[in-house]
Amino acid sequence: MPKILVFSNQSDDFINIVNPLKEIGYIVEYLSDESKIFETISAFVPDIMLLCSYTAIKDIAFALRKIRLQDEGGDIQIILLVNKDAEIDEVFSGADGYVTRPINPNILVATVNAHLRLKNHLDIFSANNSELAKRFYQLKVLYDTNSNLAGTLNKRRLINIMNEGLEQSISYSLCSTLVMDNPDDISLIINSHYPITKRLEQALKLRAMIAYKSMFKNESLPFEINIEKVRTEVNFKQENGKYDLEVMSYGSVFSPISTSDKFFGTVEIMRDTELSNEDITCFQTVVSQVALPLESAILYEEIQDKNVKLEKLEKLKSEFVSIVSHELRTPLTAIKNSIDIMLSGKSGELTDGMKNFLSMGDRNVVRLSGIINDLLDLSKIEAGKMQYRFEEINLVNPINFVISTLKSTAEAKNITFGAKINIDEARVYADMQKVEQILTNLTSNAIKFTGKDGSVSITLDKIQAKNLDISKFYEYNKEPLAENYFLVQVQDTGIGIAKENMTKVFDKFQQIESSLSRKVGGTGLGLPIAKEFINAHKGFVWAESEESKGSVFSFVLPEYSTKVKGFNTDEKNVNMLVGNDDFGEENE
Repeated sequence: MPKILVFSNQSDDFINIVNPLKEIGYIVEYLSDESKIFETISAFVPDIMLLCSYTAIKDIAFALRKIRLQDEGGDIQIILLVNKDAEIDEVFSGADGYVTRPINPNILVATVNAHLRLKNHLDIFSANNSELAKRFYQLKVLYDTNSNLAGTLNKRRLINIMNEGLEQSISYSLCSTLVMDNPDDISLIINSHYPITKRLEQALKLRAMIAYKSMFKNESLPFEINIEKVRTEVNFKQENGKYDLEVMSYGSVFSPISTSDKFFGTVEIMRDTELSNEDITCFQTVVSQVALPLESAILYEEIQDKNVKLEKLEKLKSEFVSIVSHELRTPLTAIKNSIDIMLSGKSGELTDGMKNFLSMGDRNVVRLSGIINDLLDLSKIEAGKMQYRFEEINLVNPINFVISTLKSTAEAKNITFGAKINIDEARVYADMQKVEQILTNLTSNAIKFTGKDGSVSITLDKIQAKNLDISKFYEYNKEPLAENYFLVQVQDTGIGIAKENMTKVFDKFQQIESSLSRKVGGTGLGLPIAKEFINAHKGFVWAESEESKGSVFSFVLPEYSTKVKGFNTDEKNVNMLVGNDDFGEENE
C-alpha cells in the first residue's frame, strides 16, 4: 500500500490533506515537527512526501537527494503545497511537483496518483538498472551545467555554477574552491552541508595552499600567496549539525581550474560516502566544462577594461582637439586679418618681395585653418555631436557652387575643369552645407592629385537602385535601398591609386604614399569626413582607380520623393543627429 508523509506546520492541512488520502486507502503519516523529519523519513520510508512551502524546503530537498543517492531502490516523490503567488523558481528547487492552495481534494488525489505512477515507473527503471539511472541523472546535470555556463561572462558566477553542478551531480558534503583572480584578490569559497568550525576553516585553507604549491614543485608559482591575505567565504545548507576536522578524512577528489593559458584556482570536494569512479569522472567533467567559458569571461573582462580606457582616451582626445582647435583658430584669425590688411596696402606700400612672402603666409594660414576645421569636424562626428539641417535641395546648386569656388585653383595648374549635368533637377533631402563640403572635399582632392594639363570633371545623373552595384560600396550593412538615387561622380586624370590601397582611401589620416602625395601634403581627413556625411544622408560612396591613370570617386543620395527609412520628409527643416554641441564654435 502506498505510503504518504505529510510534513506541514499548517493546522488545516491535517483535515484537508490527510483525510482525503486515507479515505482512498493510502497509509498517511502527518508530521509538523521539523526536528523529527529525518528520523521519520528513515523509519517510515514514504513513497510520496507532501511538504508545506513555508518549511525549510531546500534543506529537505538536499536530504532527499542524498537519500536517493544512497538508496538505490528508492525514489521518493516530493510534492509542494504552495500559495498561488509563490516564487516558482526559488520554491520548486528539488521538488517533483506542486499543489496550490486552497487545496482541492480531487486535484490533490489526482496529483498524488500521477506521482505514484511516475514513481512506479522509476522503480521499475531503477530495478532494472539503478546505476544507469544515476548516470543518466548526472548526464542531465552535466548538460544543464554546460548550458548555464554558456549563459554568463561573470567569472564568479561561473565558479558558482560549477559548484552547483558538482553538488547536484555528486551530492558532496563539502566543497572547497580556491579562486585566484589576481595576486590581490584570492579567496577560498567553502560550500558545506553544515556549518564548519573555525579550526576546520583554517585547516581547509592550509590544505588548499599546500595542494596549490604541490602542483608547481619544479615551476614558479602563478601567484605568490600569503595565507593571511586569503579571504574565506563559507556557505552552508542547514544549521542542525556541524562539521569539524573529521571532514578531512572523508573521501575526496581534487582538480585545478585553468584555461588554455591561465591558472585560475583549485577545487576539492569531500563526501562522507565513497566516491565511485563514475563520480570522479563526473567531477572532472564538470570542472573541465568551466574552462572555455572562464577563458571567454577573462577575455571579455580584459576587453571591457580596455574599452573603458579607450573611452577615456577618446574623450581626452576629443577635448584636446576641441581645445587646441579653438586656441589655434583665435590667433590664426588675427594673423589672417593682419595679412589681409597689409596686402590691401592700407598699412603702407609693399615691395614685390613683401607681397610674395605675405601671400605665402596667407595661403598657409588658409591651409592651416582648413586642417583645424577638418579636425574639429571629425571630433564632432566621432562624438555624435555633428549637427545636420535637412531640407529639400537641388543637387545642381552645390555642384555649381563648387565649380565656381575651385575654378581658380584648377586654372592655376592648367587643369580642364567643369561639370556635366545630365538632368534639370536632382531633388534630395539634405543639408546644403554638408553636401557642399562633400563635393569640395572630393573635388579639391582630385585637383590636388592631378598634375598640370590634366582634367577634373563632376557628373550628375539619376539612377535606379536596381542598377547600382552594391559590391563597390565602401560600406553597406544590407539595409533596404531606396527606389531611385542621384549619382554624383568626380573623375580625374591624376596619379591614381594602387589596387592594394583602395580599401584605405576612406580611412582616417590615410594618404597613399607617392612623391606627389608627399608634395601636396594634407591630413587625410577630407575623404573620411565626406564618407561620414554621405552615410548621414542615407547615401553610399565608393571609389574606382588605376595607378597612373586617374580615379573616379562616386556617391549616391536618395531621391527626395522616395520614402527613405530614417528621414521625415514631411518636415522641411529639421535637425538630425543633434546633441549638445560641446564643440561650440567661437565668434571670431
